Amino acid sequence: MKDKNVAAILALFLGGIGVHKFYLGRSGWGILYLLFSWTMIPSFAALIEFIILATMDTEEFNRRFNGAYMLPQVVVNMLPPAGYAPGYPPAPYGAPGYPPQPHMHGGYPPPPHGAPGYAPQPALNPAPVGGGLSPEDLAKKLEKLNELRIAGLLSEDEFNQQKSRILGQA
Repeated sequence: MKDKNVAAILALFLGGIGVHKFYLGRSGWGILYLLFSWTMIPSFAALIEFIILATMDTEEFNRRFNGAYMLPQVVVNMLPPAGYAPGYPPAPYGAPGYPPQPHMHGGYPPPPHGAPGYAPQPALNPAPVGGGLSPEDLAKKLEKLNELRIAGLLSEDEFNQQKSRILGQA
């Protein structure tokens, strides 16, 4: 890690030939200082850089020369989408990625009658099925069961047994 004081001292005493630039990792500038060292221009520039380095805040020096300007770490959310895990509010019915409505094509309305790709869609039947469960109640029960599986409270076998039992009631 580079030190601010060392860089300032190098700029003061050896700045005319660009040693402080090489120390700070600015090799291109160091070569330029070295090539023009016979003109004394790099010596004047190094004197100004000595003043700048000597008065520069340590945090600013670290940000510029020690790589402390790197982006913060990005945290990736690995949780299941909303509505699939306990504690998440359920997504609205028909929202993209959530159970699409039967009359929607992947979340989009069907093409108009007669258009390419048109196929008549079956009507949504909210009437209760078999054992008195409406499709909404059945979906809620299966969703709750899946939440328990995701939370680790049910094994895959227990989940499949309970799912079969619920679907057998329908």
